[in-house]
Amino acid sequence: MDRLLAMEAFVKTVDAGSMSGAATQMGIANASVTTLIRNLEAHLGITLLHRSTRYVRLSDEGTCYYERCRSILQQIDQAEAGVVDRELGPRGVLRLETPIAVGHLIIGPALAEFSRRHPNLRVITSLNNEVENLIKRGMDVAIRIDAVESGDLVAKLIYRARHMLCASPGFLAARGAPAGPDGIDPKQCLGFADYPSGELRLWRFRKDGTQHVISPDGTLFFNSTDALMQAAMHGAGLVYVLDVLVEQYLRRGDLVHLLPEWETDDQSFFAVYVKTSFTPPKVRAFVDFLATLFPTAPDHLPVPIRAR
Repeated sequence: MDRLLAMEAFVKTVDAGSMSGAATQMGIANASVTTLIRNLEAHLGITLLHRSTRYVRLSDEGTCYYERCRSILQQIDQAEAGVVDRELGPRGVLRLETPIAVGHLIIGPALAEFSRRHPNLRVITSLNNEVENLIKRGMDVAIRIDAVESGDLVAKLIYRARHMLCASPGFLAARGAPAGPDGIDPKQCLGFADYPSGELRLWRFRKDGTQHVISPDGTLFFNSTDALMQAAMHGAGLVYVLDVLVEQYLRRGDLVHLLPEWETDDQSFFAVYVKTSFTPPKVRAFVDFLATLFPTAPDHLPVPIRAR
């Protein structure tokens, strides 16, 4: 029995919450994971996991063994990385998760340069607006907006974005530009609808102690900022979108920024990864690179934990 491989299968099964999840992360068959863990239990003479068709649960002995195995595997990774890094730099596979619009507009174009800097690293990127458990999904790094899903994660603030009210030149020529928030017709507003809740994102404007809140009531709603901006570019209506995402549309003249003197809601972008005693070089390299893609982040802010 390859004891290290069996320990890895055991740890990844616990982290993923299932043997199938561990198999996916390791790139082996489900049956291989099952066999590795059974052989490990036979070797130790104890039950590590209580299994059912719906879940796996650590036994008391398994809980203690899991912590030891996780520490051992981290130390091995650290030892290997210390040797290999000096010669080849970060290597292996980096699994990244990012919101869809951020992936399309910022991360995707930038990864070409990251790949040139780290040719021995393969990056697998998942574009997904659903916030799921980073450890169970086997992700090394994720970009989260406003909150993270667990206090067991490191969350580094990389940018604090503000919303902008925008519309296309064609729309403004036909309908005119609002002089203030009270001149915005909700029927002309394109909305962002969270999936799967369907909850609409409100538009807030503040100035000199006055606040206006607008609930979009137009005919088009999306769960993607990228799609919102595409529709607005074609004259469908007004949009309320983050500055870092709309910047290239403004630079090309596809959209125009309206009411810049009014303060709007902000959203914080975090680079999130698993909290361990050792940060893998591939994670450290990407987080450092990510910080160069955004304007300087503000001072450290408390990181909200997302309600479950």
